[in-house]
Amino acid sequence: MTTVRDIVFGELIPGKAGEAAGQVAAAAERLAGAGVVADQPQAPAAALARAVLTKVAELLDIEVSDVFVGAWKTRSALLTAARETHATPGLRREVTIRSFTMPWEYEAEVDVVVDGSVVTTLTAAVTLQLTVTALAAVVEAGRLIALTAGDTTARGELRVRCSSPEAEHIVAEREQAVDLRRELRLGGGGVALVDGADDVPAQRPAPSGASATPEPPAAG
Repeated sequence: MTTVRDIVFGELIPGKAGEAAGQVAAAAERLAGAGVVADQPQAPAAALARAVLTKVAELLDIEVSDVFVGAWKTRSALLTAARETHATPGLRREVTIRSFTMPWEYEAEVDVVVDGSVVTTLTAAVTLQLTVTALAAVVEAGRLIALTAGDTTARGELRVRCSSPEAEHIVAEREQAVDLRRELRLGGGGVALVDGADDVPAQRPAPSGASATPEPPAAG
């Protein structure tokens, strides 16, 4: 399944061999080049930047499907249909949405540690713009049970902030298509959109502020 990491850095599998690793390395070069991390006696800035971006990539192992479902559960035409169908057993709603864009943000603080001491703390901020066009969905018993149409584009941006000196730098940007029908895995009763729908199967089956401390490599 596609993750936020895949959108920001590129897919590891499937995808071009080494694409994600190459994007992480390129982002690390931008980070080091911006002077956000400085050379240390035990490790050069490039090594520290690679350690930071590698840790950020690990933190972004968040499935895009969870981002969509979380947003739909907050406010959407799908949520309205889910509430109606959950309140009225046997009711089925077909929902069509011409176009919508969902923003999503995530931040994590990453300590840069050299020989057991924190030399600086950086903030990694990720922004996604998820754009869906011509969405057609089926909702029943408070659950999204099918997507019959819809195209999705995801654009990701990674920024790194430091407090001394105060600055923010964009180190990675990507955009890619996302197949929502594949990502959501709606077989087996679909996805619950309202509280209490988890234990209520649909009557018809679907048709088809974290923190981390990277340990930089030893300087060569």
